[in-house]
Amino acid sequence: MPVIDYLTDFLGIQGFSVVKVEKMIKKERSVIVVSLVHNRSSFLCSGCHQKVTTVYDSHWLEVQHLTFWQHLTFLRFRRYRVNCPRCGIRTEELSFVKVRGPRVTTHLAHLVSELCKVMTNKAVATFQFLHRHTVKDIDKVAMKKVQENRPLEGITVLGADEISVGKGQTYWTMISSLEGPRGPEMLAIVEGRKERSLLRFWKWFGKERARGITYAVMDMWKPYYNSFKAHCPSVQIVYDKFHVIQWLLNALNDVRKIELRKASFRFKGLLTGKKFILLSRHAHIRGKARVALNLLLSANRRLLKAYLLKESFDHLWSYSSRTWARKFFAGWKEQLKWSRLPPYKKFVQMVEDHLDGILSYCDKKISLGFIEATNLKARNVIRQAYGYRDKEYMKLKVIQVCTPWMRRFQPWELYYP
Repeated sequence: MPVIDYLTDFLGIQGFSVVKVEKMIKKERSVIVVSLVHNRSSFLCSGCHQKVTTVYDSHWLEVQHLTFWQHLTFLRFRRYRVNCPRCGIRTEELSFVKVRGPRVTTHLAHLVSELCKVMTNKAVATFQFLHRHTVKDIDKVAMKKVQENRPLEGITVLGADEISVGKGQTYWTMISSLEGPRGPEMLAIVEGRKERSLLRFWKWFGKERARGITYAVMDMWKPYYNSFKAHCPSVQIVYDKFHVIQWLLNALNDVRKIELRKASFRFKGLLTGKKFILLSRHAHIRGKARVALNLLLSANRRLLKAYLLKESFDHLWSYSSRTWARKFFAGWKEQLKWSRLPPYKKFVQMVEDHLDGILSYCDKKISLGFIEATNLKARNVIRQAYGYRDKEYMKLKVIQVCTPWMRRFQPWELYYP
């Protein structure tokens, strides 16, 4: 068999044959140009996808393909426009090249989009000898296609969390599926955190799917509560444990500030610089930090009381019975009776106002760590890119990173499904 026939077989493009291979130097890179010719008499219309035999005109086109050894590879062929009886003048449809978009083959576009999962766009552009904007456009189209065609059936538990974007009080809402056929995954990102901001998500998610939501995890932001109650009739709200603990840590820090203002010069030295030691879990403190913490707590009984209450409050989420959880909270609140800790009394009032949602965790032991993990991953994505100019691309990238099945690296899936 001639070498040209071997190349046609290896290339594997239906309807085309290799007729010539040229090697040259372009921009200090070794380049191979593979010339192809049609070996069929009919064409596919890109509008109706039907076979057409009438050709309107044609032009030469070069598209970049996968690298052949160390050589950049380009495919050169005639791209036809056909006169379709249904659609009129249309460009022919080819399986290996899109009608619109960057001049790369679908094989190279797939590889680029997969490499963007594990590399920066600039690194992928250097590796594949493409412009970084071309890499970004390819990656954006691929993620947009996955997002539009993603399955949404079987989701029963949703989670909502906010993330600060840019400067000022600008927030986006990240909505995740915490239980479903594909495990925890991020579904969408909505600009803003008001009720009307979430309407776009509910329209995309669908009314029937919203009726099937049984639990929703969120912080104590009223618009989230109202939005979920309005669109999910049978939903039970579960307030996120980490946001409740954050309020408690703020109360403990306020106690520290009060004691610092009242302290003498000697005790101020003990309190200064001890904020993060106080706010950390006792089990996570080691070495010199543990010695400094013990010295601090032994010097101030009020701070010791606040610290012990902080450590014990975490047991509230260990109960499976609402009755016993209420008894625990009542006992915990009773310890504040003669403690003279005003910030803690404000915290207790806040918990009592939202106690029903906090105790919903007893009915359904939902994994709450995924929501906080997505917040951290989203910030890391933005930090790694030094910010995004394209908001839509930023949203898609965060969704991809925070969804395990979407960020799975499968560069050769197109060839070995």
